[in-house]
Amino acid sequence: MAEIITKDSDEFKELTGWIKKTGKAVENATVRIRPTIADEHYLKGDDVCRKLHISRRTLQTLRDEKAILYTSIGGTLLYPESGLYEVLKKNYRDFRRFMK
Repeated sequence: MAEIITKDSDEFKELTGWIKKTGKAVENATVRIRPTIADEHYLKGDDVCRKLHISRRTLQTLRDEKAILYTSIGGTLLYPESGLYEVLKKNYRDFRRFMK
């Protein structure tokens, strides 16, 4: 005789638990994936602010002053990751040498 599985059965609860864990894993993986265009990784504005520890207003100022590269696709501003690294390298100052 076949066993009937209901929403209250342990098997059903275990299965739904696995489905929820899988869904969370997919969500987490999706967040880490960055879009690439012509082998370049692009970041959205919120990602740039988080990585550089700056406000959205500061990001706007950097755009206005043409200090960072960006492109607009479908109304979304995207920032080439390599361009951000170039700006950081160009403007890097080692303040530790002044602390001695």
